[in-house]
Amino acid sequence: MKNKNLLIAGIVLTSLTSCGSYVRIGDLTGISNRNLDDSQKYVLLEREVEAIASSENDALEQAVDNMTKEHEGEFLRNAKIYVKSNGKKVKVIGDVWGIQNTNVNVTTNANAKIELKVGDKVVFKRKGDIIDGKIIGLNSDSVIVEYGKRNKRTELKYDEVTKTE
Repeated sequence: MKNKNLLIAGIVLTSLTSCGSYVRIGDLTGISNRNLDDSQKYVLLEREVEAIASSENDALEQAVDNMTKEHEGEFLRNAKIYVKSNGKKVKVIGDVWGIQNTNVNVTTNANAKIELKVGDKVVFKRKGDIIDGKIIGLNSDSVIVEYGKRNKRTELKYDEVTKTE
């Protein structure tokens, strides 16, 4: 009798936990709900952001739309797609890419104004070494810098970079 009760409790517990978990259904190199313009230069706007959508129809499309609208982007790269085991919610995690339209003005402690924009050359310190890089994206509180022979990317706060050109 005890074994039967334990079996029933185990089945109920398993069914309750499986309804609330997400199942990874795939990784995509790129995903978009819009037509992309080949003449535009797209830049990384936000890295590893997440959007969740629940809908009877087109939950994946809604999640991608929510993410690109929130971060003012055009498409996602390195997207990971998850679906609730009941199939009613979709979660998307990825990098938002779009057109960088703004420049950022940074005011230093000495009240000097410095304008940073995509394409500017900067230097920053990494493990005691000074590294040269190029700005490929701007966020509200950080810059995304590409550096090295293999085009590595890192996100740095404004006070961690120095404009060289």
